[in-house]
Amino acid sequence: MGRVSFEVASIKPTADAGNHRPVRFAVSPAGQLTVANMPLRWLIANAWGVPFQSKRLTGGPGWVNAEPYDIQAVAPAMFAPGISAKEREARTRVMLRALLAQRFGLVVREEAKELPVYGLVQTKGGHKLRPAVIEENDCPVNPPDDGLYCHHLDGGMRDGLRGQAVDMNDVAQQAEDWLDRPVLDQTGIAGLYNVRTEGWGAPEDTEKPSVFRVFEDTLGLKLEPTKATVKIYVIEKVDRPSPN
Repeated sequence: MGRVSFEVASIKPTADAGNHRPVRFAVSPAGQLTVANMPLRWLIANAWGVPFQSKRLTGGPGWVNAEPYDIQAVAPAMFAPGISAKEREARTRVMLRALLAQRFGLVVREEAKELPVYGLVQTKGGHKLRPAVIEENDCPVNPPDDGLYCHHLDGGMRDGLRGQAVDMNDVAQQAEDWLDRPVLDQTGIAGLYNVRTEGWGAPEDTEKPSVFRVFEDTLGLKLEPTKATVKIYVIEKVDRPSPN
């Protein structure tokens, strides 16, 4: 793919972060990166492809979790026509890592470590997933606000998960944000699916079903405790961004 990096136009602390501005991360087909009200930890998690609350991302000072940023950057001729959503995401991560290293002095150490994890597997009765109305090759590069968005899940504990065209790795990644261990896709299920679950309760909440029960009843999937070697990412060095 060649070495491509964002040409930074602006990186600024979010001026009105206390006014409940929505968090936004978007990359246009032309290579325009727009970030709004996003803490640096979320950006780092995005760059390394892990959930922002994952225990696989550690280290760094407290401000990386608390101080949000607005970013406008562009990489000309970033995406070739017909590029898949997955390849687009991979290229974005490479460029985002370069941007964070350049402007925040970010250094992240990667290492493999055996940890307790949850394996996402099918129940004995098999999954209950509904196929998506679209296939991977037909996923839009820049879907409209009201259009179908591949590999994107909304919601969480209170409202459940909702995704129109997601794969099982997407489901595992989203589940990890709400659990105490990394989650690995071990379903053996390929393709895109329309996923919708009910909400679940916190571990101490006996009035609502657990996330484990919701996944089994709604999706036909189990979160099975096991151990596995996974990659972890340690923030070794980071500074507040240099002035624009």
